[in-house]
Amino acid sequence: MSVIGNVGTIARREYRVRVRTRSFIFGTALLVLGVVVIALLPVIIRALDRLDETRIAVSAETQDTASAAALTLDQLLNPPTEGATDDGHPAYVVTVVANQEAAREAVMNGDAGAGLAITRSASGELDFVLYTNDSATGRTATLVRQAANAIAISDRLQQAGVKPADQATLFGPAEFRVSWPDPTRTDPTQDTLASVGEDMLGFGMTILIFMIIVMYGNWIAMSVVEEKSSRVMEVVLNAASPFQLLAGKVLGVGGVAFTQYGAVVVAGLASLALLDPIGSLVLGESASALSLPSGLTPGLLLTFGVYGVLGFLLYASLYAAAGSLVSRIEDVSAAVMPMTFLSMGGYFVGVYASIGLLDLGSGWITTLSLVPFFSPFMMLGRVAVGQAAPWEIVVSLALLVGAIVLAVWIAARIYAAGVLLYGQRPGARTVWRLLREGM
Repeated sequence: MSVIGNVGTIARREYRVRVRTRSFIFGTALLVLGVVVIALLPVIIRALDRLDETRIAVSAETQDTASAAALTLDQLLNPPTEGATDDGHPAYVVTVVANQEAAREAVMNGDAGAGLAITRSASGELDFVLYTNDSATGRTATLVRQAANAIAISDRLQQAGVKPADQATLFGPAEFRVSWPDPTRTDPTQDTLASVGEDMLGFGMTILIFMIIVMYGNWIAMSVVEEKSSRVMEVVLNAASPFQLLAGKVLGVGGVAFTQYGAVVVAGLASLALLDPIGSLVLGESASALSLPSGLTPGLLLTFGVYGVLGFLLYASLYAAAGSLVSRIEDVSAAVMPMTFLSMGGYFVGVYASIGLLDLGSGWITTLSLVPFFSPFMMLGRVAVGQAAPWEIVVSLALLVGAIVLAVWIAARIYAAGVLLYGQRPGARTVWRLLREGM
C-alpha cells in the first residue's frame, strides 16, 4: 500500500475509535452547551437584570419635598445610556411612602431594598437617613449619598431664592469627551463593555487552543503507549513505517479534535444568528442592541483557525514522540511533561495578557508572541485588540511552520526507535541517542 494509503488507513482507524468513546460524546455535548450559553449571554444578562431591580422608598415631611426628592433620585440612579434603547426596566424603582416609619417597614418587610427618610433639622438643612440591610458602603448606598448631596444643594438654592428652572442651568452637564492619546487615530474610542468583550475574545480563544493541544496531545501519547503495551505496535509496523504511523495518529486524533470544535463553532454561530429572535422571544423586544464585541470578525476567526491547526500539529508530533518512549500508561504524564510545561507557559502569559494583568504592548510580550511554541497562545490576544501588526503575524506563522517541519523530523527519528523501546525509563542520553540513530 502507498504511503498516503497507509497514513489514511491509520488516521481513519484512530478517528473512528475515538469519536465512538463516551468521553468524546459527553465532552462534545458539554462544550456545545457551554458555547451556546456564552453566545446567548447578552439575552441572559438582560433577562436577569429585569429581575434584579432595587426599590427605594422615599419619605419626607412634605409631599412636595418627597416628590422632588424621588424625581431627583430616579434621574440620578437611572441615567440614560447614550445610544442605548430604553427597555422600560430601570435598575432602581423609586416610590414615595407616607412617612419615615413606612420607609423603615418597607425595608424590613422586603418590599424595598432601601428606604430614604428626609427630615429638616432645626437649622433648616435637610437631614437624610438611609435604611438598608445591605453594605453601608455598597453601590446603592454610594449612589443614594451622591443623590442626597444633589437634593440638599437644590434645597439650599431654592431657600436662597433660585428658581428650579435656573437650577437646571446651573447643574447642566459640562462638555466632556474622551480621546485617544495618539492624534493620528481617528477610530472612535471604546466603552468598557466593548473593551472587555474584545479582551474576552482573546481569552476564550486562547483557552480553546490550549484545550485542543493538551487534551488531544495526551490522547495521541496514550494511544501510542496502549498499542505498545499490547504489542499491537509490532504488528502494525510490519505494514507501515514509523513515520506513516506517526502521521496517521496525528491526523486521526487531529480530525477528532477539529470535529469536536467544529461542532462547537457551528453551535456558536447558530446561536449568534438566532440571538435577535431569541431576544425578542425572551425579552419581548428587539435584541439588536445586544450586539457581540466588534472584534469578532471573520479575520479573527480565520486567525484562530490557523493558529489552532498549526499549534496542534507542532505539539501533537512531539506528544507522539514522547509517548513512544514509555511502555506504561502511568509513565505518560512524566514523558509529556516538557510539552505540558511549554504550553502552560504560553497559555498563562497569553491569558494574563488578554485580561489585562500583563501589558500586551510590552516588548517581551511582542517577542514571545513570535516564538513558535508560544505564538498559538499569545498572538490571538494581540490580534483581538489590534496590537499585532500584519508583518508580525506573517513572521510568527512562518516561524511556526518552520518549527513544525523541524519538530516532525525530530519526532519521526525518536518515534522510529522509541516504539520498539520496552521496559526502560529513557533519560536525556537515551533520547539523544535515539535522535541520532533514528530512521
